[in-house]
Amino acid sequence: MDNIVFITFKQERPLLAVLDRFKEKPVTDEYSVMQAAVLRKLSGKIIRERSYNFGEDETGTRHLTNDLIDSVVSVLSGPIGSLIGGYTGPLLDADFNARQIVEDSGMLEAIAAKLNENEWALLALVREHNEISLSSRLNTLGASAAVRKDAALVAYEVMNARAVRSEWEERNGAFDAEAADDALKESIRTELRERAKRNSFEQEQSIRERLSGDFDYLQNKAGTRENQNSTRSIEG
Repeated sequence: MDNIVFITFKQERPLLAVLDRFKEKPVTDEYSVMQAAVLRKLSGKIIRERSYNFGEDETGTRHLTNDLIDSVVSVLSGPIGSLIGGYTGPLLDADFNARQIVEDSGMLEAIAAKLNENEWALLALVREHNEISLSSRLNTLGASAAVRKDAALVAYEVMNARAVRSEWEERNGAFDAEAADDALKESIRTELRERAKRNSFEQEQSIRERLSGDFDYLQNKAGTRENQNSTRSIEG
């Protein structure tokens, strides 16, 4: 399954340990990581600290996968991201609580709600061959919680969030998140949840096909590198 995985950390050190593992070997028998972005919430605003693209080719070609993570971060760091973080579910353990928000409301709202002030998170586009194995590895490295959602469905969330903002601005002018009251925030969240239920099969299939092609490229690229390294070792 090609997923967007949201991983939270209480401190930066375990995040760096996970990043080092991904950078050292983005393709393994358990998973393939196409792209990752380090996120923080500072003064209530989600920002991207840095990004890592493992699937770029030598010509610098940008794939759908690069644009997908960029689009998620763009929505979260804008006014929509400021409005949708008001989830008021039960205070359960962090992992279960985040998974419940993803199921009920979507990945965008889960990120906005669960990334706490001054904490760290990693947003990654991953082909997971075994979700349990990746979650166990992340926990071993010090992640506090990890949740995931089908990448094609997250792309649909992004499309809906952009449409809601555009429609609002056409009717009402500039979108001012700071001036929004609780009623407006809840109406935006409700609209996004309702739109997410109107699945677009054709669009999702198109995205899945493009994601599949990008991940196949990444895996072939990794296989070529391994063969080259093996050849050098033999020749050496």
